[in-house]
Amino acid sequence: MTDLRFALIGAGFIGRIHGLALQAVNHVFADAPRAVATLLVDQDAALAERQATQLGFAGWSTDWRAALDRVDAVIIAVPSFMHREIALAALDAGKHVLCEKPVGRSAAEAGEIAAAAARSAVTNGVGFTYLRAPMVRHAAAIVASGVLGKPVSFRGWHAEDYLADPEAPFSWRLDAGLAGRSGALGDLGWHIISIARQLCGPVVALNGLAETRYAKRATGRPGEPPRSVENEDWAGMLTRFETGAVGSIEASRIAHGRKMDIGFDLTCEQGGIAFHGERANELALYRHGEEAAQQGFKTVRIDGAHPDYAAFLPAPAHGLGFNDLKTIELHGFLLAIAAGRNLDPDLDEACRIARVCEAVLDSSVRGARIEQPEAGHSIGSHKETVVA
Repeated sequence: MTDLRFALIGAGFIGRIHGLALQAVNHVFADAPRAVATLLVDQDAALAERQATQLGFAGWSTDWRAALDRVDAVIIAVPSFMHREIALAALDAGKHVLCEKPVGRSAAEAGEIAAAAARSAVTNGVGFTYLRAPMVRHAAAIVASGVLGKPVSFRGWHAEDYLADPEAPFSWRLDAGLAGRSGALGDLGWHIISIARQLCGPVVALNGLAETRYAKRATGRPGEPPRSVENEDWAGMLTRFETGAVGSIEASRIAHGRKMDIGFDLTCEQGGIAFHGERANELALYRHGEEAAQQGFKTVRIDGAHPDYAAFLPAPAHGLGFNDLKTIELHGFLLAIAAGRNLDPDLDEACRIARVCEAVLDSSVRGARIEQPEAGHSIGSHKETVVA
């Protein structure tokens, strides 16, 4: 297979994990093109040099533009306010693009990037890490098989506590000019919305509510006044999906004690499925019709029969971690490039999720139900308080 030279743009938290995936992917999976860690880019020269050395990159730079002439594919792992310029340039240069979420600062930016990708002949994909979890994929396979009947209701959440302390300082994530209108929705909501869509289909209507619990935060610099927080700490929605299922989705960055709590409860016509991200190597499964003495959710533990697990480990229930999910994601991206298709989810789906997030915020402001949020929404009657 042809080698694929990669530039990793961004050497922070998520960038480092992508770098580890670049080193691991061909050792774990034997069926993909070889990923070559060619160049690591970060505006912090010392960080770029250090991470490039630790992660085995051939070189490093502070100029992402210079990278485009040296590689075949680009991983965009920088803050969302930098996505548009980098993604458009990379796509225009004919480079395959794997972009972290949220894509851009708005649905408009995500749409512009998706349109550029559609015009290009290259592969694109988006970093929806938790969709790669083998037990989430197993849940999707169960739903697709029809063994539990059609989805009836979905309750999903992604809650963390990185801003639960009201004394936590202001950061770029709270600045709408940099992070966009979406706060908790952008950081966290994208993940659980993507899972909801995989299980229940596109969102066709919603009622949203958003709240900024801590309106101001100190900058952390002596003598400076507190800054206003410009996006939401918490958001939720009641929704109807294309399959006819209804549900609720919640995102919070102020949930004390929730370090990385993503999960869902899915009720189907003939049973149910539950997943909790802090126990990501398990799935709870309920099948209707068992004798009364045996009824209840059963714990299904990860095994070689579940997607991708056997590539890492020969023994059941030993478990995978977050970094492994990025390796799975990169493997999918490499296979997509080889097949001449996009990774699922791609930039078009990211644009749809961005529209859903903006619809939640619009619904909250206007007190109105939103119809067809993924297509560019219309406002329903403000008297409607639930999705029907």
